[in-house]
Amino acid sequence: MLSDGARRIEIGVVLQGGGALGAYECGGMSALLELMDEAEFAGCCPTLRAVSGVSIGAINAACVVGAKDRKDARRRLSDLWDDLTLNAPDFWPKEAQRDLSLFGLPGFYLPRFDLVGFGTWTSYYSTRPLLRTLERHVDFAAINSSETCFVVTAVDVESGELKRFSNRRIGSDEPCRITPSHILASGSLPPQFPWTEIGDRYYWDGGLVDNAPLGDAIDAFSSDSDVERVLVVLNLYPLRARKPRTLADVEDRMHELSFGNHMRQDRRAAERINDLVETIERLAERVPPGQIDADLQRRIDRARLCKLIRIVDIDVQGVTAGEAVDDQHASDGQFGLRDFSRETVRRRRAEGYRVARMSLSPIFASLGLAQSDTPQSTH
Repeated sequence: MLSDGARRIEIGVVLQGGGALGAYECGGMSALLELMDEAEFAGCCPTLRAVSGVSIGAINAACVVGAKDRKDARRRLSDLWDDLTLNAPDFWPKEAQRDLSLFGLPGFYLPRFDLVGFGTWTSYYSTRPLLRTLERHVDFAAINSSETCFVVTAVDVESGELKRFSNRRIGSDEPCRITPSHILASGSLPPQFPWTEIGDRYYWDGGLVDNAPLGDAIDAFSSDSDVERVLVVLNLYPLRARKPRTLADVEDRMHELSFGNHMRQDRRAAERINDLVETIERLAERVPPGQIDADLQRRIDRARLCKLIRIVDIDVQGVTAGEAVDDQHASDGQFGLRDFSRETVRRRRAEGYRVARMSLSPIFASLGLAQSDTPQSTH
């Protein structure tokens, strides 16, 4: 348990885009919220400072922040993924169950049938069903009044600029009133889905530019000197994998590297900033009193505004420290982003929970929030 004089602890979360792989995030977020509940029961609850997301990660993030409490957030996530699961007959081949989503996913998207106008199409599906799903599973009044910073990103189709929409002020960016359209915009992946109009601008999926918005969550952390900051990144794309054996394997691996490595580059940049800030702090402590002029003091104070952050990168596909690199599960391969079949969604939710719980438990224990443990259940 934390002592009375202990530092406050803030937690930020980054949720990537990845279609049906978002079921891993459902399990991973359930584990994190469960650990926070256990810490509160022990009398030392950290603060969920920020949740940033893109595409399917934006939808999951909305369920978390658009809830009345952590228990309600877990329920909303579970109900959402129950709705996003395709319940095909068990006797159907696995490939057929996976590919059923090509014909639409109730509660998410439906194929277009206006074939006469095919020559002017800019997308293959309509995402109108997702608006109703969001209204059913997300309390937007709760998002807009929440103390937790909620951030989603989308890219302006015409200007090419990445736009972030947040319920709270971040840096020089003003907050906005979050609506279902902001979530829809973040998940408007072309050419499958149409752009989303907000105001007089048109937006596509923010993952086209940045599939893991670390900077948004980092900016949302407080700059107080007595705060311990932990950034949890649920990475849907494995860093390590076996050598590709076929062209399909090559395509899958290219996809993993392009969507996963940008996040890791951002992490390395954040770690370099951590080192620099800590070096400045230590050097400043060694300077005798009165030897720092006003200009240098301003520079030191500005450097201190940069936040020292512990980044916890969780590869939710099960490859974690100490584990061997195995072949990917068959449902996580080339076509895994569209596999919303019952068996696959159930497995991913359980695996996301297991890996996140295993990765986060020692972190919580090191912060005095919990005892390191072995997961007893799955979600």
